[in-house]
Amino acid sequence: MHSSPFTSTIVTLAKATAATLSASNAALAATAKANSNAKLRAFREVVKSRVSARRFEPNCTVPACVWRDVLRLTLTSPSGFNLQPTHIILLRSPAIKSTLSKNAMLGFGNQYRTVDASAIAVFCADLEPTKRIDRIFEMERQSGMREDGYLAVLRVAASFLTGESNTLSNNGGRGSSTHLSSFFKQTFTKALSPVQPMPTMENVESWSYKNAGIMAQMYTLAATAHGLSTCMMEG
Repeated sequence: MHSSPFTSTIVTLAKATAATLSASNAALAATAKANSNAKLRAFREVVKSRVSARRFEPNCTVPACVWRDVLRLTLTSPSGFNLQPTHIILLRSPAIKSTLSKNAMLGFGNQYRTVDASAIAVFCADLEPTKRIDRIFEMERQSGMREDGYLAVLRVAASFLTGESNTLSNNGGRGSSTHLSSFFKQTFTKALSPVQPMPTMENVESWSYKNAGIMAQMYTLAATAHGLSTCMMEG
């Protein structure tokens, strides 16, 4: 039986194509690995170079475009249900920084740093995060990146796990962290804990402060990437 004169040509072509694809895949893998290593080196450099500055150079001006980029990067910080329950106030006015130093800072170190720093970023935790849910829900829906199941439970789960009050206290109209709904949540999770793992219920203050802290950390890394020194101060 005679074989077709085209058989060996086809087989050779198939082998050559497979070899080309294999080489191409290897090159892509090598490029991906090199990019990954480069990103890791850059991130490691930023993390290791971040330190808490003891003093800042007075009268040092940072361009507005740098601050805008730092804040844009900061806003990529993760948060529960993507609610981003944190407001950032960037203070650059010497008069405001001086007032803040005199009236809100404890100890000479923090007072000096507040006056000398080019800017003070104040992180304010939102204690009524559920007011954000409808807007976040609509943004998630329009993005098309979330599954229907996630969107179906977003409102209920976010309201449940943030621990926010739905009732008002007499303290300036703010929600009480010891309200009845929090009591029921804690009782419910405690009752189910022996049966299955359950989350620890926090009040809204703890939840929002925690998210604000995460965003503040992102801010320090973004500033460090721009060659700026930072120092976290609680007061």
